[in-house]
Amino acid sequence: MTRQEAPDTVAPEAGPVPGEATRRYLRALAERGPVSVDWSAAPPTHKRYPTAGRVVLPWRAPSPIGDLLRGLLGVTRAEWTHRTGVRLKRPAPSGGALYPIEAYVALGDPAGLYHYDPAHHALDLVRVGDHRTLLHASLTCPPAEVPDMVVVLTAVFWRNGFKYRDFAYRLHCQEVGVLGAQVLVVGESSGLDTAVHLRFDDAVCQSLLGLDPTREGVLAAFTCTSGAGAAAGPLPRSSATGEEHPPPSVVGRLPHLSALHAAAAAATGSGALPALPPVPAGPLVALPAPRALRLADGLPLRGSPEIGFLPREIDARDLATILAHASAGYPGDVPGCHRAPVTLTPHILVQRVRGVPAGAYRYDPDTGRLVATAGTGRVEAGPLQPNTREALPEASAILVPAGDQTAGIAGFGDRWYRLQQAEAGLVVHRGALAAAAAGLAARIHSDGTNPITDAALGLSDPVHGLSFLLLGVPRPGMTVTAPLR
Repeated sequence: MTRQEAPDTVAPEAGPVPGEATRRYLRALAERGPVSVDWSAAPPTHKRYPTAGRVVLPWRAPSPIGDLLRGLLGVTRAEWTHRTGVRLKRPAPSGGALYPIEAYVALGDPAGLYHYDPAHHALDLVRVGDHRTLLHASLTCPPAEVPDMVVVLTAVFWRNGFKYRDFAYRLHCQEVGVLGAQVLVVGESSGLDTAVHLRFDDAVCQSLLGLDPTREGVLAAFTCTSGAGAAAGPLPRSSATGEEHPPPSVVGRLPHLSALHAAAAAATGSGALPALPPVPAGPLVALPAPRALRLADGLPLRGSPEIGFLPREIDARDLATILAHASAGYPGDVPGCHRAPVTLTPHILVQRVRGVPAGAYRYDPDTGRLVATAGTGRVEAGPLQPNTREALPEASAILVPAGDQTAGIAGFGDRWYRLQQAEAGLVVHRGALAAAAAGLAARIHSDGTNPITDAALGLSDPVHGLSFLLLGVPRPGMTVTAPLR
């Protein structure tokens, strides 16, 4: 048969290879060099929608909706340091204090889909009607009943992409994990039954919010129920209200971020979890029983110390308490997460812990013990930023969640990257809240995840450190944080 005589039917073109976007993204991060930051390209840190249909939330009176959103993303504190003066801050840490995450809220009363305006502590109407049923149905593992409130988190890619380039997507995914830890604690304090959802139909959520996924992408959802059992109304037909000044598309600006987000959005992920690396057969260090504390007690005390720590020992029981809370299970939709985070393993570098020899360890949540690894235990030779290099020798310990960033691709496709990075953010923020509740301090230093740190922990390819949390004794009087009232 000649070429001209070929039949009309041809074999379909092969689709995208699962995991290829992740692997290209990881290669791009590994090969990236120094980037000059054009601060004139920085977009606003808040989105604005038309104020028609605005609902002003109460500031002082108790309000489950208002308290949850303010505790999640509100402008809640003024921080003073001798270096920077006064800055307005939000309740949870964000890379570079750029706050790329936005919150959208579906309510039944007042019925509507809203954008949370943290600057004014108000809800701006995006779409009229009760859309909780549609969002509930879009979740891969929805709760049994339609919740009282569904919160959808999105990332405005350019908001920190102008500074961190493609690395911003890693920060986006970890920040929604940080906010997942935050919302579980705030929700419990507000009397809400809250769960973290990382698997859902991205296209449904993007369309409902009226967002361009090349500019702003959906990354997580939270379902919140008070137990009142409010019924969902009929699904209305309405169009979304557009924001006043949409952010720029990042397809040409941040190609690897754009490709990974598109691939992750197309892969809902319903396969089996990969097995975690086995606990090494190293010397064991028994830790004291962890203290009982409430992570909520750490909310008003947590800060990100900019000037390091006092170079003092902490007690082994405090370390045990931090590790136990950081590694505890959580209500979510990743299989097995109710028992413990399931995409990573917690590691610790001990520098000054009373009763624990300095060195590298993996923490075993099942036994509460440390297992010594073959790591060097030394991270100071890594490519660290000046503030990290200054704080590192004063820290008492360093918490590093570690994982294989490609192991779950077979079961979850490129969605695996999102899931794992979100769990990394959840683990380190829980560790930071536990440290604050115990009277200690903690700060995330993302530049600490590098090959030198992996060698210090005894990690080898394909397992790498995912985040880097310094723990230590706070310096008194150098940073003053006050709640806004």
